[in-house]
Amino acid sequence: MVAINDKKKSNGRLVAIGCTYEPWIALLEQAGWKTHCCYDLRTVDAILEEYSPCVCIVDLSNNDFSLNSISQRANKTKHVKWIAIIKKEQLKIDSICQFINNFCVDFFSTPIPSNQLLDTAGHQLGMLEIESTSSVDANHQCEIGLYGESKSIKHLRDMVKRVSMTDVNVLVSGEHGVGKELIAKTIHNLSKRRSDDMTIINCSSLAEDDQRASFLDPSQDTNDNNIIKNGTVLLNSVEELSKPLQLKLLNYLQQPENEKLNDQEYFDVRVIASSSVDLEQAVKKETFNKELYYRLNVFHVAVPTLRERGADIILLAEYYLQQFSKEYSSRVMHYSEDAKQLLLRYNWPGNVRELINQVKRVSLLNDCNEVSLDHFDLPQKSSNKQSLRTIKDEAEKGVLVTMLETHKGQVASAAKDLGVSRATMYRLLNKHNIIPDVRYYNGGYVAE
Repeated sequence: MVAINDKKKSNGRLVAIGCTYEPWIALLEQAGWKTHCCYDLRTVDAILEEYSPCVCIVDLSNNDFSLNSISQRANKTKHVKWIAIIKKEQLKIDSICQFINNFCVDFFSTPIPSNQLLDTAGHQLGMLEIESTSSVDANHQCEIGLYGESKSIKHLRDMVKRVSMTDVNVLVSGEHGVGKELIAKTIHNLSKRRSDDMTIINCSSLAEDDQRASFLDPSQDTNDNNIIKNGTVLLNSVEELSKPLQLKLLNYLQQPENEKLNDQEYFDVRVIASSSVDLEQAVKKETFNKELYYRLNVFHVAVPTLRERGADIILLAEYYLQQFSKEYSSRVMHYSEDAKQLLLRYNWPGNVRELINQVKRVSLLNDCNEVSLDHFDLPQKSSNKQSLRTIKDEAEKGVLVTMLETHKGQVASAAKDLGVSRATMYRLLNKHNIIPDVRYYNGGYVAE
């Protein structure tokens, strides 16, 4: 626990929302805390951003504020320890208890025990200092897709950390929904380029005269603010680049560093490419430039599927349940054993993105404390007594969905790849009630 003299040295910051200048505030200031009292919620966001990391004490005893407004702010803040002040009888109010449970490290009922509050605030200041020493690593592991304890995710964490310390080009590969874009962001945020911008380009919609491809041609006018001059560029679905743009990208990557100049201005862009297809096969089919593949694949990061991360499924489900319960002020806090078994049995063709969507759904729709088996929109049984017809239909549907994802919803090209006519393809889609939406795929909504 942090002593009073230590607080004076550390200059702890405290925001008091809805609090009058009371004796406990004076005591905190005497102990070295820098305090700020705020009565207008319109300024709370700016104050919390300025003071973070800090301790925030919110007075709910007079019902001066909308609890939903306070909850929204508590949910958005990082490195803020929330403490609530209430009246003892408010403990009978479910919404108050839910707010305290979801967002607060402690609460006090009036009259305020000043010395106890001082000790609690000091302890939380110490916790903030400890968290700040490992905030980058912890935040990226939990929020950027590296959370888990499986062997494959530990290996991925190690690879990401290693390549982040270098400046080489990276190829990130994996199925739809595994989190390729989030991994690329992690590499950028852990690199020496973290203070520069990261530009994300969807290659399936990139035209040859697109300003987003301007970094490939340093001879252009560098006074154009749209031209990318430094930082990191993520090329999503790099296999979708047209042949002319593949050559442009290859020419850019082949230039010696000291020749990437234009009127004495240096272009310093790191390229990370992602792909959901096997680029080696694309090279063999001559749809992707062989030399470009080798230039991009200096360091290959293969993101594992959720099926390969069986030990992480429950960890991830519980982590996101806590996140969404806070975001939606939901009461749901844990899974039943049957629900956990369902999560472990399911094959997760949509990977982590599908899991996140399922957890978000149960957080929104569930009014109970527990997630049961019936809350999920998933097949609940994996019966060994299925008929051959059922097995065949499920396999057929899975192939159709996979091919549509591979071909961005284009029925004709998916049919050609399957070796069936377009009429047969539509018949099969109708049979399984699959409605391809080209806008869905082209719009970039498929999780990378």
